[in-house]
Amino acid sequence: MKSVALCAAALLPVLAVAAATAADAKRTPITVRVMTRNLYLGANLDKIVQAKSVPEAFKAVEEGWADVQENNFPARARAIAREIATARPDIVGFQEVSLYRTQAPADLTVTRATTVSLDYVRELNKALAARKLRYRFVGISSATDAELPSGNPPTMDIRLNIRDALLVRVDKKIKVRRVRTGLYATTTPLFAAFVIAKRGWVMADVTISGRTFRVIDTHLESFSDTSQVAQGQELAAGPANTSLPTILLGDLNSRADGTGTPTYANLLASGFRDAWPQAHSNDIGLTCCHGDDLRELGGAFYSRIDYVLVKNGFRATAAGIVGEEPRDRLSGLWPSDHAGVWARLRLP
Repeated sequence: MKSVALCAAALLPVLAVAAATAADAKRTPITVRVMTRNLYLGANLDKIVQAKSVPEAFKAVEEGWADVQENNFPARARAIAREIATARPDIVGFQEVSLYRTQAPADLTVTRATTVSLDYVRELNKALAARKLRYRFVGISSATDAELPSGNPPTMDIRLNIRDALLVRVDKKIKVRRVRTGLYATTTPLFAAFVIAKRGWVMADVTISGRTFRVIDTHLESFSDTSQVAQGQELAAGPANTSLPTILLGDLNSRADGTGTPTYANLLASGFRDAWPQAHSNDIGLTCCHGDDLRELGGAFYSRIDYVLVKNGFRATAAGIVGEEPRDRLSGLWPSDHAGVWARLRLP
């Protein structure tokens, strides 16, 4: 019995070292590179939403669809892929990941349009593959899905599904453990409530080197400040309500300078920190916006509404903006009406 006790005593230091080693492994510092990118619908919806009559709205739909063609997302997808090739993010949060479906002749939405005319996901996958960039979409959240006739008189129906998506670099060291999508309960009626604008989020719990963290991508309301503030509160109380280290990517439609809605400040009050000023204390980092016609050079940016926010341990060690310089244009087009933001984040 004495020899057994001695053996056990001798093993205690070994077991303690093993336990400490395991604990240290769980606390291995990691670096994560992320990007947020609003892709632009290809047209400004204001003329449709603010139309004073049904014929005016249908005419605005026709003009908007023409703008989508001119703003040529297949070409812009190649510019987005070039940005990703340069920044090499591990995770990208996309907003306005549009899916356009059409139907001719028009039947005034009696039946839903099903012919896919433009799918941003498909075009992005093609552009990434052309550069031999190994990424995969792990989650796509479907939000507004609206259909309206186009033309006066109508000649076709245009159906727009606005989505958010998470793209993750294919690497055996990056493990996606859990993916969820959701819609905010707060919606916004548009065009005499004929169209209901819905917003949502997509999240994933990701593990790198034994460290698990949450990534959330979202796009908050732009047509109603009241809806946007409520959605921000839903976000903080919902997918962002976690003790996990968390990264929030997205277009919040809330200005960092405090001149607009309180959504940005509310999220900071809930525990988030803004990656951009952590990396650039003396640079405001404007991200919005180029004009509706991406062929035009346009003027200077005037606001910052696209963010990488972090909480529960992450801190930014570097950050940058893409899509704001003339050299970023491809085929005579800006990649989007917004600039994108990338950040290198450290979890100690």
